[in-house]
This record gives sequence, C-alpha cells and structure tokens, in this order.
Amino acid sequence: METYRAGQAKTSRTLVLLTGMFLIVWGSISLLLSLPQLTSELGWAWNEFNMFGGALPDHAWMIDLVIVETKLGPALTIAVLVAAVGSFSWWRFLSRPKWADLLIEMEIELKKVSWPAASDAWQSTLVVTAFTFALVGMILVYDLVIRGILELIAGVA
Repeated sequence: METYRAGQAKTSRTLVLLTGMFLIVWGSISLLLSLPQLTSELGWAWNEFNMFGGALPDHAWMIDLVIVETKLGPALTIAVLVAAVGSFSWWRFLSRPKWADLLIEMEIELKKVSWPAASDAWQSTLVVTAFTFALVGMILVYDLVIRGILELIAGVA
C-alpha cells in the first residue's frame, strides 16, 4: 500500500486527490438524499426497524452533518460506504505508476512555464475586454442598420 514515488509532485497530486474526493463526497450526499425516495425503509433510522427496537419516528436516531440532517440508518450507511470506498479507490488509482508519472511530469512542466506578472495579466485582460465590447457594439450597429433596411423595404411593399 505504498504510494508510488511518494515525495514527488505533492501539489498536483494533492489537488487532484482533493478534487476527486470532493466530487465523490458530493455524489454520496446526493445518493443519501435520493435513497429514501426509492423505498421508504431506506429513510428509516436503524432503531426504527423492529429487530433493533422498533422506535417511533420521533425517537429515531438523527445525525447533523452540517449540510444535511438525516437519520442514522441504511441510507446514511450506504452513502458513507460509497464515499469511503470511492475515496480509497481514487487514492489507489492516483497512486498507480501511469497516473503518478503523469502528475509528476505535469508539475515539472508547469514549473518551467514563465508566468506573466500581475500587471501584464491585468493589461491583457483589459485589452481583451475592450475588444469584446467593440465587437459587440459593431454587431449591434450592423443589426440595427440591417433591421432598419428590412423594415423600410417591408413598409414600402
């Protein structure tokens, strides 16, 4: 269970790992919210089942996950298992030599790039924005002229 070339490309590996884990957790939360719609039993808490005590819905075990409050039951168990297995699988996938080498090479190449200074980037942004507004204005004028000509022709006929 060792990470392939562990000390290299920490930044890109961490960013890709966290991005994938964010998507996996987001999907797991969506699954948690969708499962009770399939069958109502998936939305029950564990202690609501007869074999675990048969509690009333008012006395069901609840858990507050900051972004969602849910019952501690099958739906939550399935969602947590999907998140855990998915995150572990994503980590193992990124530790494969092929993908690890790709991330290592990507980070090496990005370090070679000469990035523009903030003032140069801002000046380029202003030039592109001004050109875009000029192009939009020119298209608007052409549209109004052509529309006027067509209305003139349609009004005469």
